Amino acid sequence: MLTCKEVSRSIASDQLTAAGWRRRLAIKLHLFMCRHCREYVRQMREIAATVKHMLGQQTADPDSRERLRSSILDTIPSGEEEGSHTPL
Repeated sequence: MLTCKEVSRSIASDQLTAAGWRRRLAIKLHLFMCRHCREYVRQMREIAATVKHMLGQQTADPDSRERLRSSILDTIPSGEEEGSHTPL
């Protein structure tokens, strides 16, 4: 079983799209059982929609997309307690 930390990292990065079917299934099972991670996914979708709306068509530029992605990922705290049920 994946931990909340592993699931949230996969969702926040591009790892999910490149993951194999077993990893994606493990993430889906975790999301089915963990309301905290489901809430995190909902929040990430809201953030993505807001950023897309704010930037408009500027997101077509790969450099600005990568800078934005890096900036967002840099703000995600790391090193939290392993036993925590909150995604981050």
